[in-house]
Amino acid sequence: MRFQAILLLLFCQHIATAQTPTDSTQNLNQVTVTAFEAQRNISEVAAPVHVIDAKSIERFDNNGILPILNQYPGIRMEERSPGSYRISIRGSSVRSPFGVRNVKVYWNEIPFTDANGDSYFNLLDINSLGSMEILKGPSASIYGAGMGGVILLDGKAAQVADKKRNKLELKTHFGSFNTQNRSLSFSSASEKANTYLGYSHARTDGYRDHSKMRRDVLNYRTSLYLTDKYTLHLNSFYSDLYYQTPGGLNLDQKNENPTWARQATNFTPSSEEQKAAIYQKMFSLGVSQEVKFNDRFTSTISLFGNATKLQNPFITNFEKRNQKSVGVRNKNVFILSENRIKTKAVLGLEYQKTSSDFEVYDNNGGQTGDVQFIESIDAFQGSVFGQLEAELPSKVFLTAGLSFNKQSYDYDREGGLKITSESSGVPIMPRFSILKAFTPSLSIFGSIGRGFSPPTVQEFVTIFHPLADIAKLNAETGTNYEIGIKGSKSGLTYQVNAYSLQLNNAIIRGSIDDEDVFANAGKASQKGLELLLDYEKSIATNSTLHLLFSADLKDYEYLEFSDNENIFDGNLIPSVPKKTFNFSVDYAHSSGIFWNNNLNYTDKIPLNNANTVYSEEYFLLNSRIGWQKKIDSWHLKLYAGGENLLDQDYSLGNDINAFGSRYYNPSPKRNWNGGVSLALSF
Repeated sequence: MRFQAILLLLFCQHIATAQTPTDSTQNLNQVTVTAFEAQRNISEVAAPVHVIDAKSIERFDNNGILPILNQYPGIRMEERSPGSYRISIRGSSVRSPFGVRNVKVYWNEIPFTDANGDSYFNLLDINSLGSMEILKGPSASIYGAGMGGVILLDGKAAQVADKKRNKLELKTHFGSFNTQNRSLSFSSASEKANTYLGYSHARTDGYRDHSKMRRDVLNYRTSLYLTDKYTLHLNSFYSDLYYQTPGGLNLDQKNENPTWARQATNFTPSSEEQKAAIYQKMFSLGVSQEVKFNDRFTSTISLFGNATKLQNPFITNFEKRNQKSVGVRNKNVFILSENRIKTKAVLGLEYQKTSSDFEVYDNNGGQTGDVQFIESIDAFQGSVFGQLEAELPSKVFLTAGLSFNKQSYDYDREGGLKITSESSGVPIMPRFSILKAFTPSLSIFGSIGRGFSPPTVQEFVTIFHPLADIAKLNAETGTNYEIGIKGSKSGLTYQVNAYSLQLNNAIIRGSIDDEDVFANAGKASQKGLELLLDYEKSIATNSTLHLLFSADLKDYEYLEFSDNENIFDGNLIPSVPKKTFNFSVDYAHSSGIFWNNNLNYTDKIPLNNANTVYSEEYFLLNSRIGWQKKIDSWHLKLYAGGENLLDQDYSLGNDINAFGSRYYNPSPKRNWNGGVSLALSF
């Protein structure tokens, strides 16, 4: 990491001595961060944050969230097959058979991550997404569990334009492999209410055999402004998801036919024979009230809950899962002083309980057979947090946060083991940061933060595998040290961050008889350098050019790591590329013509702890060209595009430490898409 530190220092020196034109501050100052209750321009927030607005989301709208997130350094989203998502922020996918690990997710300020540690990201609908904020690094001081960071999702809301308060919008998207995505939404804004209602249907036959997906989502959101001091928010959605799981291939199979699903062996049937798939339904409801008692004190309390049903016929079993979650989150913001030293305090709490019932049977060709076991788990997760922020003279910002956290499980296995209040050992989590703003568009910050990531329920129960020989699974903990700069110059805005995270009790995934097991493996070091450059310029009186470049350099390795048979000290952490680069070029003409392009480079990736198997590096080029026009109250948009235009042989998600060397989940070769949207404002 020495060369990364030198690069950062040289970059800081260059920027600090540069003169910033007055017209170059607009882009940076228009970006407001709500995370950490900052409500400040991004240049005044002492944290690595990416704010992704509606315009950025709509670059490749109707086509999933993956190409959006993967533009930004430190963020990696994977899709092994349609509907099977994984997301990591400054982390790895070692713990992730599927889903989101080490990251806390909020939807409209309500926790979307349940007390089990699961975030069912694949149940969400991109058509209802209005904006995102991505916090990188430990943020437990105010957001609880999540070693990698936090994703704050905000759903769409009604907008008033040209005195028109209502909007009806229809979108349709189609592409290769019988891919379809259709949505219909209505939004309405008034002085007393803001309402959004949307429905979407997505489906595809998939590139590989046995990789069909279907998802239906209904979203409802309303805010009632009952008085000038009291607002009531209601958020609800229902999602019904089905996707087939083709499974991994070994290298010979991938080279012979990358479209195959997992093949049968002498000991196990194929994915198609077992009808391996995920059937999942979720209903979620959240109610929040926001009370502004006066200009100095605002309090928000949220009550939320959800119910989930999941069925997963797999190669070796058939799981039926029923889950119910309830929780409360309260935050109180106090303006303590607005004089020479401006100070603000945040106090609050968050508590969740998730009850899960697991029924596991033999899988007889997609039908339940004999019972293997039945178990129930109650997961409890809570935190009490506080934060103090002070704005000193000369634009110096100090922030100190602290949280007290608890994670425990009550486990009951039918006819056998029962454990009450098994704690995952979550400690106190502090965070300190300081930022100095030299000009309205140049700042340097440093931070120290502790974070934790408790085992999920699916990880916790593997300690009871008869061959696992694991006594207890503790939470991962670590301390992150970070420095960074933010600024703008002549239409260019930039962020540079360097960090070092020392991870203790690292949770790693292994396999016994084709079943996942997890254990605390030791210590790991995660160091990185991130660069983001964003440039927007009018290149003529009627044309605009927007460039986005990001670089993500990682040095992740095990310091002390053993699986009881082998020692991997000094090895690279699998699933993490050492280098990724992204370059986006967007052109827009006043006539309505637009052309959006993404080029992503991903370095080779170690696929096992021994570092004996690597994926190949690849360049992924996506492009879309279209035309949009506003005529009176109508807005029409047409587009056509292509993905993987360089026809690369690659995978957007590999199986790590895979049983039988089935590491590979091939992604589609060159493919095409198009679509149309029509909106009426009235």
